[in-house]
Amino acid sequence: MKPREKEDYLRNYQVLKSQGKPFFPYAVLKDSTMAAIVLAVIIAMSIILGAGELANRADPTTTTYTPRPDWYFYFLFELLRVIKPPSLVVLATVGIPTICLVLLLLLPFYDRNPERRPERRPIATTTAVAVIAAMAYLTYMGAHAGAPDQIDLKVPASVQAFSQRLFHPRSWGPMAESETYAHLEHLRIAGDADRRAERDGTLLYVAG
Repeated sequence: MKPREKEDYLRNYQVLKSQGKPFFPYAVLKDSTMAAIVLAVIIAMSIILGAGELANRADPTTTTYTPRPDWYFYFLFELLRVIKPPSLVVLATVGIPTICLVLLLLLPFYDRNPERRPERRPIATTTAVAVIAAMAYLTYMGAHAGAPDQIDLKVPASVQAFSQRLFHPRSWGPMAESETYAHLEHLRIAGDADRRAERDGTLLYVAG
């Protein structure tokens, strides 16, 4: 802003300030009155029309329920599917959203550009469009994601479980488990599988 424009702005601001009314109690009274009216209308509608009922009552015994978050969390739901390694779950659920929120809160401090027109702020405009597009895409993908048992997730499994997937039931046994163990170890050495040991000594593998 040029010095002349700044002087005109301050002069007009002082004129409008001297002609206006203070925020308290005038604006506070208007806001409080409107809030009370809205609250009274909501209470009256709930008394007259009655409270709505849930479409389906919760059934803890069902095995067909597909858990889903509310729509405004779909992008986080999809982000967890994109970032699959268990060690990065905290990054997907806490790290990335927190970093984005902190950057948004600090925006007035590191973005001192006085321009308001989007075309004159290419970096800010491009960043905003990219974030909105990414959230919209993740929200869409999260809304159309399949059930948890239909999603391709890498679930840790024991050597016995892997052998029963690879071999016919007639071939199940120590020989099949031995061959499966050797194959999983080969994948682990090649970097295509991870291994961890449970407290009881059971080895669990996550194969890529």
